[in-house]
Amino acid sequence: MRRARIFLDAPYLSPESGEFRIVCPGCGHAVTVGAEAHCMKCGASLEAALSAARGPPPPLPPRRLTRAQRAAVSRPKLHKHYVLGTLALWAGGMLLPVGLFFLRPLLLQSAIFIGMGLLFRRTSWPVSLRREQQRQLKALVWGLPAAAEITRVERQVAPTLHAGRLVQLDYVFTVHGQRVEGRMPSPHASDLLRRPGERVWAVYVAEDPGASALWPPGP
Repeated sequence: MRRARIFLDAPYLSPESGEFRIVCPGCGHAVTVGAEAHCMKCGASLEAALSAARGPPPPLPPRRLTRAQRAAVSRPKLHKHYVLGTLALWAGGMLLPVGLFFLRPLLLQSAIFIGMGLLFRRTSWPVSLRREQQRQLKALVWGLPAAAEITRVERQVAPTLHAGRLVQLDYVFTVHGQRVEGRMPSPHASDLLRRPGERVWAVYVAEDPGASALWPPGP
């Protein structure tokens, strides 16, 4: 009795090599995805399977992001230092009116707390990082969709020193025939399972394609 073949559109990782593979709808073999998107066994096109594996395209802008999705993108580089800075600012603000109206010596202590708070917050969340995160948020909300491909998956050794990111995903997409590269940090453990060659969706700002992000932005 001949066993019926089961066709799978979803990609998976080979347990032996960890490579990104997809099941060919023509012959049913699990093959790696090459640059021309053709099956290495039977020569059938893998475009339809890859489109299904990529998932539904991003919705039309403006897109609504949940609070968790925004927090995953916009977060300080050193979270603990940022919290300490916020507490110091709060303590300095509480002491300031007491020093102004009752105990003048507390003014100096209030100024010290406020100064430390500003310093900790600024160093733990640099302006350059804030700007890059704002560009990514703009792409996620207002960006145009583009078919992209992951080119590198880099696991972070010390996530607490890199804005809580567990992994950094490098990807590439094409805009008006021009190759555009992007990088996006992620705090989601599920992104550790991604592999180079995986087809994904990216969103980019029309007037500035360098401002891009992967879609969806996570849970």
